[in-house]
Amino acid sequence: MHTKGLVQDLAGHSHALDNYPFACILDAPLLDLAGKYNIQPWQAQVVALENQVCPERYIRNFKTMSLDMQLDLARSKVLVVGAGGLGGYVIELLVRSGAGRLFVADGDVFELSNLNRQLLGTTHLTGRPKVEAALQRARDINPFARVETFGTYLQPDDLPGLLPETDLVLDCLGGVEFRQELLQAAQGHHCPLVTGFVAGNTGLASTVFPGDKSPAAFWQADNDQGAEITLGNVSYTVSMIATLQAREAIHILTGQAPCLRNRVFLADMHTCSFQSLEL
Repeated sequence: MHTKGLVQDLAGHSHALDNYPFACILDAPLLDLAGKYNIQPWQAQVVALENQVCPERYIRNFKTMSLDMQLDLARSKVLVVGAGGLGGYVIELLVRSGAGRLFVADGDVFELSNLNRQLLGTTHLTGRPKVEAALQRARDINPFARVETFGTYLQPDDLPGLLPETDLVLDCLGGVEFRQELLQAAQGHHCPLVTGFVAGNTGLASTVFPGDKSPAAFWQADNDQGAEITLGNVSYTVSMIATLQAREAIHILTGQAPCLRNRVFLADMHTCSFQSLEL
């Protein structure tokens, strides 16, 4: 990718903002430059950040994040397994924050019973694949996000082709089926994983790096969605756990320490009591 001309043009299309040590650029001129130089929008975004020009859409990330962290996020590659309750919120938060490449896998379609808690689901999308909604939502939010979809349920044989190029796995599955296989595969490919689980008012989240202790003992013993069906799934528990997953993901991808490594965060939303337990 030849970027010399793009770098020169960035100077003419960017502007200064008070109290920020870098230049900013609006979406439209950056997209125009991507077209001019025949590169993808996400590539233009990376070049801009590499040259101290930040898309203005991310300006509120500062000073919680640095420009280098924003660049790390733009370069990141994340596998999100599940685009329903947890996954919908996680995708939303990562795309808004500036994550570069998301690979989203889910074989399910929206049902009316999903709409109480699944951010991507709407009445007119009932019966439509969840990954299609994820892709469209990402495009509507952030033209610089690169989202690829896998519209079937992942199987163990699929993972060797996905994990080697992945920086992080987000386990946003419903129930416990396939969680153990996903965790083992991530460990085998030296890839950190952030897991979340929700049933009724109870939610948990944990971060697992290769060689770490497993939070699997906290999952239900059966291999279906029994706990979710028995207790239901409410929006506030789902969104809270997904927010924790997104927080852990962003910290890992930007070189910061996760809070939930070798720990399990347990939330009881009925009593608003929270615990962080060491594994």
